[in-house]
Amino acid sequence: MMKRLRFVGAVPVVIVLALAGGCFLFPNKAPEASFTVIYDVTEDAMVVDLDASSSVDPDGDEIVTYQWAFSDDLDIVEPQAYSTHTTSEVLRVRCPVQGEYTVTLVVRDAEGANSTPVTGTIVVPNVPVEPMP
Repeated sequence: MMKRLRFVGAVPVVIVLALAGGCFLFPNKAPEASFTVIYDVTEDAMVVDLDASSSVDPDGDEIVTYQWAFSDDLDIVEPQAYSTHTTSEVLRVRCPVQGEYTVTLVVRDAEGANSTPVTGTIVVPNVPVEPMP
């Protein structure tokens, strides 16, 4: 005896779309770098914080690296003594003399995409010197 299979109506089709970053249907979007310069963070007027916590990733990936580029004259105070690549959102730097310093930031997300570089300026005012007694 021969059995026949009969389908009534439409055959259900299941389509699964991967929502992971980097999928060919949903490519990973690059993060957007931004930072602010915060003055008066210590008693030393020449020390400023570069705060990149306002950087965002449009598809929600974690920002894992902050890459800073600036004049060799600036000294990194925190968090790392000799590196411009950091996982910290805030970088504390010391300017050697009054003046303007150009700073550039690029951030990288967990999927490996880099932001477009963002450039800003640190303006360190003239620091008054107390006369010696």
